[in-house]
Amino acid sequence: MSDEQTPEEVTSNTSKRNWFHRTRQKFRDTPDNFRLAGIGAWRGRERGLAVVAGVFLASLVITTVLSYGVGLSQIFFAESLDSEPFDAKIEFAREPVVGAGGYSNNTTVLESVCDELTQRAEIDDCTIVLGRQGIHGGGFFNEDFVVAQPLEMRSVEATNPYWSNVSFSYPELADGGPPISDMRGIRLLGPEAFDGQLAERLGERVITGMGEWPSPEVMENQRGIIIPSNIVAEAKAEVGDVIDKLTFAYVVDEQVRGDSGINLNELDEWECPGDVDVGENGYAYCRMSMEIHNLTILGVYEPWDLGNPTLAPNPIFVSWTSIDAENRSILIDNDHMYLGIALDRTQLPTSSTADAEDWLEALSTEITDGTYADGQVNLFYFDIVSGTITFLNIFLGLIQTFDYIIMVPIVILSLSVLIYGLILSLEQRRREISIHRVIGADSNNLQGMVLLELAVMSFFAWLGGYLLALAAVPLVLSSVGFLAFETGEFSVDPRLGVGATIFTAVATLGLAVLFGRSRTRDFIELEIEEGVKKEVDVKKPKRWLHWLMFLIGMMAFTDTYLEMNGSEDGLVGNFFLDGLLNIFGPFLLWIGGALLLGRIGAAGPKIMMLLFGKTPLLRDVKRGLKGSGNTESVNRLAVIMLLTLSIVTLAAVQGYTGTLVDEKTATAQVGSDLQITMEESSNASSVESVIAEIYDGDINMVATTVPSLALKPQEGGDSYQTWVLLKSSDEVLRWSQQSLPGEDVDEALTAYQEYPSFSAGEDAAYSLGLWGSGRRGGSSDSGDLLLVNIDEDSSEASWDLDKSENITFTWEEIEFSIDGGDVPDDPEDFDIDALLQGLQEYSLLTEVNLSNANFSGQDLSQRDFGLADFSNSDLTNTNLSGTNLSEALLFNTSLAGANLAGANLSNVVFVDFTGFALQGTDLRGANLLGMFGSYNFQGSLLNASTICPDGTTGENGSCSFDANQPTPLASQLLASGISLNFNITEHNATLRYIGVHQFIPGISSTTMADSLIIGQDAWVSFVGVDAFRNHTANTWIVNFDNLEGENLQALRASLEADSRVSSAQDWETAHEAVERDGGLIFGTPGLLSLQFVVASLAAVASSFVFLSLVLNQRQKDLAILQAIGASPNQIIRLVLFEILSIVMVSMVLGVILGMGIALSFNGFFAIFGFIFQIFGGSSTIIDRELVWPWFELVIVALSVFIAVVFALLVTTRKALKSDLASVLKGE
Repeated sequence: MSDEQTPEEVTSNTSKRNWFHRTRQKFRDTPDNFRLAGIGAWRGRERGLAVVAGVFLASLVITTVLSYGVGLSQIFFAESLDSEPFDAKIEFAREPVVGAGGYSNNTTVLESVCDELTQRAEIDDCTIVLGRQGIHGGGFFNEDFVVAQPLEMRSVEATNPYWSNVSFSYPELADGGPPISDMRGIRLLGPEAFDGQLAERLGERVITGMGEWPSPEVMENQRGIIIPSNIVAEAKAEVGDVIDKLTFAYVVDEQVRGDSGINLNELDEWECPGDVDVGENGYAYCRMSMEIHNLTILGVYEPWDLGNPTLAPNPIFVSWTSIDAENRSILIDNDHMYLGIALDRTQLPTSSTADAEDWLEALSTEITDGTYADGQVNLFYFDIVSGTITFLNIFLGLIQTFDYIIMVPIVILSLSVLIYGLILSLEQRRREISIHRVIGADSNNLQGMVLLELAVMSFFAWLGGYLLALAAVPLVLSSVGFLAFETGEFSVDPRLGVGATIFTAVATLGLAVLFGRSRTRDFIELEIEEGVKKEVDVKKPKRWLHWLMFLIGMMAFTDTYLEMNGSEDGLVGNFFLDGLLNIFGPFLLWIGGALLLGRIGAAGPKIMMLLFGKTPLLRDVKRGLKGSGNTESVNRLAVIMLLTLSIVTLAAVQGYTGTLVDEKTATAQVGSDLQITMEESSNASSVESVIAEIYDGDINMVATTVPSLALKPQEGGDSYQTWVLLKSSDEVLRWSQQSLPGEDVDEALTAYQEYPSFSAGEDAAYSLGLWGSGRRGGSSDSGDLLLVNIDEDSSEASWDLDKSENITFTWEEIEFSIDGGDVPDDPEDFDIDALLQGLQEYSLLTEVNLSNANFSGQDLSQRDFGLADFSNSDLTNTNLSGTNLSEALLFNTSLAGANLAGANLSNVVFVDFTGFALQGTDLRGANLLGMFGSYNFQGSLLNASTICPDGTTGENGSCSFDANQPTPLASQLLASGISLNFNITEHNATLRYIGVHQFIPGISSTTMADSLIIGQDAWVSFVGVDAFRNHTANTWIVNFDNLEGENLQALRASLEADSRVSSAQDWETAHEAVERDGGLIFGTPGLLSLQFVVASLAAVASSFVFLSLVLNQRQKDLAILQAIGASPNQIIRLVLFEILSIVMVSMVLGVILGMGIALSFNGFFAIFGFIFQIFGGSSTIIDRELVWPWFELVIVALSVFIAVVFALLVTTRKALKSDLASVLKGE
């Protein structure tokens, strides 16, 4: 074979050598090229500032959006960990079987296992816990998760008689997770739980002044018990009380559910040594009881919110040293043992929940794969933390989706500023590139030179924006209101992963380089003559597209405006189309409006010329202004100013509005500083004395209550629940303009108290045929108007006779009497809570005592509450569909708004004095046969499937009122000759209508639309002076002069633990729950604050940096004017007038556009508020009535104005000092 190479091979080898040589040369030249690029960037720093500003802003915004999501997940993760002191439940690998290996019932052996585990760096603390059974499988969606049962409380016996009335039923658990158990649990903790990290976590919950979390020695020697405050209050117990006997139940066997469920016949044959019950999960359990004697209450803790359902929440805590070794072994043999673990949470990865899950999974695998106690024990690691993350990610994903959408405007703005800065900067290089081509420069080298200089500037701008964003995110996440920040209890490290960091670089640095490459290539392809021209032809924008976006946006604006002003459907009646319009409309209005209004802003000099052209200000410079507003750079500047000022306005308006909504939401819930519900009906002085006693310090307070009664029109019709505003409510309740008719709350309160008047909810006004409900038709039949004008000087009232009218109402005073039987002579001998001896006796026949309980809004469907006593309980808006309430006692029980569809209420004893206990109650398909007592079906939902008390059906949506036939059980009590008599006395008064109300602070808004409000004097005219003077109530609202913050929260916690108090809530706690929501969802105030700050900075920076480049483009024009005799003063006035006209017109238009966007965003927020409510998010009765923060907007506008004037003066003076010949030659 010949060694000679072919010509093709020679060419190939030469190409390879040349490529290698070029690559090596480029590598050698890289440092010099970067140095030259840096020098070039510094020399052209004026044009470079535009690139730096654009890339820096885009990097700051995009990095902030991404790292905000990381920080948000960290905060949610940290808060979720607080809901359960234990981080993991380490149980036996398999269910214990006597004689089999893999487990031990010896606590000494198990303690040695704990010692082995705590030797790991990841585990801080470990203790043996006798409590919930082993799950022996991973995940919440494993069926075994709902089978394993906790130790359930049964009863407490003590010298304190109130313990006998304490129910350990825990119905709230139905809403806290899968159906595991509906009873309160008990945990028997090892000594390690009273010393170390676990003791620190558990001890944080103990209420100050209500004992403490004891040491192991104290807990064992005093046989201590720690109880949640709501149980202590119900039992009227105190720290130091002795419990004689505590009984709890453990599971010894279970009946596995078949395909068709539990076979009740098989249960009868089940040889269960204890009690059999069927749980909500469909499994039957055989439970045995165990007793603990002689316990001492050592501490009372504040219950935590329901969270991860792995362990029974808010249990009774005792030490397992309180039971003997034999009983401990019994519990362990029945799988009621696990090791409670406290992890070193500082080692948990905080970069993301995904990293934390990976870390936890690795730890779980290592512990599960090991053997312990010399091979005696095998363990299964059930991770509570990762389970919490699973639930967390679902809701967090929804929140982050909303947060990312709400950040769309600021992202678009940042990219717009970036592109505009690149255009201005590269325009300065166009002429330079053409000149280099004239002298023979290579196009590739020219492009490389420009791009390298651009890349150097962009890199440092991206890095600066990236680092500043990471530093700013913790501040944004600490927002507790618009532009209000408060250091949180959780530290945040919002570092981005490698992928997210690369994305920020590509989205900013990459975009800058790609755009620069495209623009430079266009410059190189231009003809040399065209390249050196001052202006180039640009493509005409698609105005039709701008108009289309603007018109769709205006439709969204109009739709929201109409809905905010009383229209039910707005422009679009279809819910789906209306939702799409409200979601996309605001963004289309913003973009389309900015592009169209930008033309008007660019024409600012022409507009001002029409106004001031003939004035001495412009007479001598008018000729120099004729070409103003025609350049593309000026048009873009106007658009940028419109975009920035509109976002500033949007963020300020919606930010302050959201903060006010949060405050009003807390106020509407609590009413004032504190709302307290007493166990017994009390007067104001009694309530104030209890508070003063518990506070133990100087405190000034005023307490009020909001009584109610039933009124109905004298001419007939439905009865209406009527709330009474006492005169003390003026100084106690925190009113908002939205709550009462009209815009002046004080004037409305004066109308209630000074005149016999009333207001109505919208539904009540509709049924009464009053103005304001829309019943009369037309847009004029709605509005927030007070229909009386009170003269401040003479206090004379001027009524709107076209809208207001007089109505005579009737209040029926009902008196009960008992004839026959063993009736006390003195009515004082009756038990008032039971009202009558017959009802009192009936309550003793019930099997379950659920009296004085608050089940409002809970899901109690498909339960068995037969023969239960619900006296004085609140079941408002409760889901009781399909529930058995047969022969239950419903005395003074509110079922307003409850769902009783398909429920069994046969032979129920129902006594309702208000007439509103069944208002809005769904009784469709319910069995009411034999219902006995006093009740009113008006306002209830009935249908043909409803069985009425007399056996008929509710075909016409109503049942006949026949409550005099006693139930079979009640008949036994009435057989002795006792009869109930109802004596009704009517009281009438005429009241004048003053308008439509929305809500009363501190009163549930559920039925406010169906209710009336009257003043104190009107109430006295119905019930009399004696009833007013002797009025008592359970719920009171209190205002303090000198109590707030943590002191108010501490008082509330102490009140809740007092036996005289049923419940309490304070404004600070209620506000903390919503202060980061902005009226919507967690994090909204921080994002709006970020938008305001970034847009404000963008407005100032763009006006300063970009104007310098715009004026540099006009430097030659200014030189020509100077050459033909224009004075420096004339040139400065010309430039100032031209640019300030553009800026000022654009600023005004930007604020107007922002106002429109802010209003249309109300529709956008309404859609997401509806979604959050569906998925368990926050919802509020407070409307987003926009707040216009003119002061902040003026400050931003002045800042922009000052920046513009400064930039103009600096640049113009520089131009005036330039050499005219050089400028005119274009050098």
